[in-house]
Amino acid sequence: MPTVLVIVFAIITQVTSQCGLENSVELVNKMYNGVKYKNSEYFVDNVTNLERGCVCLKETCARKCCPAGTAYHPPDKMCVNVSEPFNPPVWRGHLVVEGFNAMEKFHFLYGKMTCLDPIEVRIPAAEATDVYRLMTDGKLYVEIPNNIPNAIIYEPDKYCIDTFLDEEGKGVLNALICFASKPEQNNYALSSSCMLISCFFILLTVAVYAWIPELRNLHGMVLMAYLLSFFVGFLFLATMQILIMTQEITENICLVLTFIVYFSLLSAFFWLNVMCYDIWWTFSGKRAHGRSGTQHKRFVFYALYAFGVPTALTALLATLEFSESLPVQHPLLPMIRLQGCFLYGNSKLLYLYGPIVALCVANMTFFALTAFKIAKIKRETQVLQGRESSTHDQARKDTQRFTLYIKLFTVMGINWILEVVSSFYPDADVFWQFSDAYNVLVGLIIFIIFVCKKKTWKMIKKRYAQMRGDQLSRSQTTNSYSTRTHSASRDDLPMNSIKK
Repeated sequence: MPTVLVIVFAIITQVTSQCGLENSVELVNKMYNGVKYKNSEYFVDNVTNLERGCVCLKETCARKCCPAGTAYHPPDKMCVNVSEPFNPPVWRGHLVVEGFNAMEKFHFLYGKMTCLDPIEVRIPAAEATDVYRLMTDGKLYVEIPNNIPNAIIYEPDKYCIDTFLDEEGKGVLNALICFASKPEQNNYALSSSCMLISCFFILLTVAVYAWIPELRNLHGMVLMAYLLSFFVGFLFLATMQILIMTQEITENICLVLTFIVYFSLLSAFFWLNVMCYDIWWTFSGKRAHGRSGTQHKRFVFYALYAFGVPTALTALLATLEFSESLPVQHPLLPMIRLQGCFLYGNSKLLYLYGPIVALCVANMTFFALTAFKIAKIKRETQVLQGRESSTHDQARKDTQRFTLYIKLFTVMGINWILEVVSSFYPDADVFWQFSDAYNVLVGLIIFIIFVCKKKTWKMIKKRYAQMRGDQLSRSQTTNSYSTRTHSASRDDLPMNSIKK
């Protein structure tokens, strides 16, 4: 029962917030202009007890500063009667829609809007920009030069458009907008620093795996590909934030960095998916061990998948971003240039979190199947005597690798849970700082999981000793060769010269 009450309260609150009295129309038998309103689309006015429908849920709304037949006179801040009809140009994308009658197509809300945000002031659009357009969805597109994002989309509750009259009575199209007087605060300094520190530990882990021959097998190559993808994503994301912070970023640089970061982060998660699939394939008993040709071929197929799908998704993202066939705020458009660098809001949910969630579900499925298989193998190997069995040793190694992958999956899962939660609470500075600090721990924890182990340290010492031995061997060979050469040169001297 309490849950039902909460849901009902949420619905009522949502309806009230979507349409106050000024954004509603009077209904007759729940009808307006021949359109019937559902229960969630209207409310009852407490004063008049009349049903009022949320008209913007049924029609495309726009806002006019003054009532029909009047225009706005800025010096007196009042509406005055005019004879000329109000019919502003309406845009779809970057093109004017010919023959579009705004007064017929839109339901205009009349009256100047109220800027509720404390940092916003109501100013004419012409004071902030030279480019502002009324779009076919009733929203106002305002281009902000030399800014990231380079444009702001205003809902009807944040703008009003009208004919503005000057002292001589000449009319010009303009708008009042709720303009942010102060820039938004961000935590780019802390965030970028944390990511760069994490990059150091990630690169150190890759260096260790690349240096030790025993670790350059299929599993090691997959892990290095994953870490390098993650490294590139963090590095360019930190670079983007530093450029934004220093105000040295342009729209083109922003787009290029966004596509690189998007591709890299997706590639990292697809490589993590490859790890989960490969460990399941290992325990399924279908893959042969120790065949370098087979492992090389499998790595090529893995690379085509882990790099190919993110490439296709990045190409789709770029195509939709530059698409001119869809409205400016179509739900499928990434709107990178309108919202700022990288992805925000629904675009981030659709194009980044969507694939990541799908991959995480697949990974957990592989983990569950692998865990059942490990339990079965343990029961079967209990009949083996001692630890001399190669089958038992191989199963033990694969089980250890499975444990490492679970740790890695957990570390990255916590990282993205923090990312998602912090995006829902942008003003929670303490939580943002905790989330950014965890970015340092990601690289450090990965280094600890895969490098700070007794077995790996033994390999490092062995590799170091081999390199020292090779250097000593080469040095001794060089000295021996020099001695022989010197002796040979003395043997070649004439006998009379030796006597002298």
